[in-house]
Amino acid sequence: MRGLMKTARGPGNLELREVDDPKPQRGEVLVEVAAAGICGSDVHIKHDTAFYTPPVILGHEYSGRVIETGEGVENIRVGDMVVGPATAYCGQCYQCKTGHMNRCTAPEKRILGVSRANGAFAKYVVIPEYIVHRIPKGISLEHAALAEPTACVVHTLVEETPIKPGDTVLVQGPGTTGLLSVQIAKAMGASRVIVTGVTNDRWRLDIAEKTGADLTIDVQKERDAVEIVRDYTDGLGADVVVEASGAGPARRQAFEFVKTTGYISLIGLQGKPIDVDLDQIVTKELHVLGTWGTLPSTWVTTLKMMASGQIDVAPLITHRISLDEWARGFELMETQQAIKVLFTDLS
Repeated sequence: MRGLMKTARGPGNLELREVDDPKPQRGEVLVEVAAAGICGSDVHIKHDTAFYTPPVILGHEYSGRVIETGEGVENIRVGDMVVGPATAYCGQCYQCKTGHMNRCTAPEKRILGVSRANGAFAKYVVIPEYIVHRIPKGISLEHAALAEPTACVVHTLVEETPIKPGDTVLVQGPGTTGLLSVQIAKAMGASRVIVTGVTNDRWRLDIAEKTGADLTIDVQKERDAVEIVRDYTDGLGADVVVEASGAGPARRQAFEFVKTTGYISLIGLQGKPIDVDLDQIVTKELHVLGTWGTLPSTWVTTLKMMASGQIDVAPLITHRISLDEWARGFELMETQQAIKVLFTDLS
């Protein structure tokens, strides 16, 4: 089979390569990939600005059908439609045993499409049975390929951030994470959701409005976005700010948007240090948290929410392409002409 492989360290070094078809080992299942999405972390790996261990076939957002099972597989059957997280955690380290499998510290930990495990930018991918989830009825294979980024937001806003009925939630950045945050915040009871972006995000802000945002703000166009938010919230500020852009100016502005005693949830990554006045955490008595990845429980909740229609990922899929067009797909993501690019032909 062919796979889109990061062949060596350094910027670039990404190419389609012929590799042997994988075979499932004990406790593993072989999945024929139906759809796989390009994540921002895949772009960072291309440019050598994120962790990875080459050579490795990229891709950790996927869906597919099980076509073979290894010895000892008990619960997953050939023909099952499945998805799953990127990290195969050890279950034995301190973090795993205290319920933080997303922060597994085992040296042998495998991260699909990143380190020690080839990913889903290929016709077939091998997955440990214990991290696989069956796709419920009502979720298409294309939509299921977005379960992984959706689960990351569910972990943040459902499991870690105390959004209460009636809250005003402000989301910074209308990318995949930000747009999912709009729907999930509403599902958790937020009465109003504000989304901020820059001028080039106008078309994304339009999608935010179509998927539930009550107010969108171009922070470059408006003279005082903070004042707009205060006026909208009777002078208080947002109850919760979700920083989903990873941009330094947005992170600083989060502390201005949030109300005194409010919550700031950081999902986006900047990749380098920034100057932030942390005294505001004290003077405004703020709660600031960060989240990483997902837990097994996250996937159960995510798939239920997707199957029930509380989360609709369809508006986020802007491009469907073949694996042969991988360079175009990455360009679309890098130039922000796409929200989610799916490889739907991986033969």
